[in-house]
Amino acid sequence: MYVKACIINAATSSKRIAVINDKALEKIYLQEQSENQIIGDIYWGKVVKVLPHMQAAFIDIGLSMNGFIHRNELVSYQQSENPHKDQQPMSAFIREGEKVLVQVVKEGIGTKGPKLTGIIEFSSDELVYLPHGNYVAVSKKIAEPKRQQWKQLGERLKQGMEGFLFRTAIAEKSEAAVQHKIKELQKKYERLERQTQGMKAPTLVSKGQDFLETRVQAALQQGIDGIVVDDFDLYQHLQTTYPNSSIEYYKGNENIFSFYDVERQIEKLLKRIVWLKSGGYIVIDETEAMTVVDVNTGKFSGKDNIRKTMLQTNMEAAYELSKQMQLRHLGGMILIDFINMPHKEDRTEVERYMKKLCEQDEVRTNVVGFTELGILQLTRKKVRNSIGSTLTMPCEVCEGTGKMIDSKTAAFQIERVIWEHRGAEEEAIWIETRSDVINEMKAQGFLNALEKMVKKTVYLTPSDDYTNAFVLRQLGSNEQIQKRVSASI
Repeated sequence: MYVKACIINAATSSKRIAVINDKALEKIYLQEQSENQIIGDIYWGKVVKVLPHMQAAFIDIGLSMNGFIHRNELVSYQQSENPHKDQQPMSAFIREGEKVLVQVVKEGIGTKGPKLTGIIEFSSDELVYLPHGNYVAVSKKIAEPKRQQWKQLGERLKQGMEGFLFRTAIAEKSEAAVQHKIKELQKKYERLERQTQGMKAPTLVSKGQDFLETRVQAALQQGIDGIVVDDFDLYQHLQTTYPNSSIEYYKGNENIFSFYDVERQIEKLLKRIVWLKSGGYIVIDETEAMTVVDVNTGKFSGKDNIRKTMLQTNMEAAYELSKQMQLRHLGGMILIDFINMPHKEDRTEVERYMKKLCEQDEVRTNVVGFTELGILQLTRKKVRNSIGSTLTMPCEVCEGTGKMIDSKTAAFQIERVIWEHRGAEEEAIWIETRSDVINEMKAQGFLNALEKMVKKTVYLTPSDDYTNAFVLRQLGSNEQIQKRVSASI
């Protein structure tokens, strides 16, 4: 097994990708978080409102909420040669009713619509082509003098206001292959421009990369040793797309995430309490407005003085929280109530360490500092819904004071359990679960399709036990299970 690997669970309906490092979960991406993913989508939009005081505009792209674009993301602003363009009114760059080509750079979250840019990007494994980027950049991971050589090539190939971003993978390509790829992307943009002529707005012009493709590319850029996937068609596709990467096909009956211990680690991400190695623990509570973290010494008493014990626990908590923010996809305002540190030098040390940890986060994170009450304030950019909000919903029993696995997540969990028994001799499976989960599984032919795939009859009976998402009651013959189901009703 690889030390650092990308594990892909694609054999069932809900696609999931994890990056593990020495068996520990490092990254997790769930398709449920990206069901309506529009990042990278290109739209022919219509300007519905210009906000001069905000130097921005709202653009109708045909979704439930209008997109938001800042003046600096407009092609007209970027290409303006006016030395005083910052002082010019918004009407100099964009007007209401105007049609514009825009790309989504950030999903809409809550009441906020998607964030847009007019600086369109077309991505491939080795480069990003920007028709209006007007710059050439090369990955810092490419060593000199190769880095400078690629930059010079980009400057020679650049036409007009074009731009290129050369990725690390370009180091393995020939100049001829790169020129061929650039021509492909240039033609793609030319076709897209022709396509919009006479087109009504708003309209989706081009879809971005799909969930699996985007995440596999991201994993490869993180320097993984190999990929393990449980879907044969995807395995063949990845072998063709990434011939220089090590890719394995997982054939086991046990769900691939369970086999590699990813399932258990995901379940831990839904718990409030995270234990530290020293015996201390942190409590993570998500609310609509913010995430609040409480640090406690727990079982840790320390062998030295109290001050040293408090500082050691807080430093360990800071390290663990930096990991949890990334794994749980926490965003927005984050408040950390560390164990009280009366000495200013200790607070400074913890704050400095937290800043160092956050610098390694691929999502922009800002450590604001300690308040007068000793609470450390952070802000972390929201790029997707958190794991907790994606996989759980307010508990109907306690009227929202707690959480329970939502019906869609439970349905996917049941599908994975049934899939693991696809090779069993028994002809039927009996599952007991909540009524809302049964309705979810019967919707849109989901259950029928599952039964055909595993070649078994699936019996679902309702349960009033809201503490468990479901219980696998029995595997057996149709006759056996029908008798037991009838007796239980």
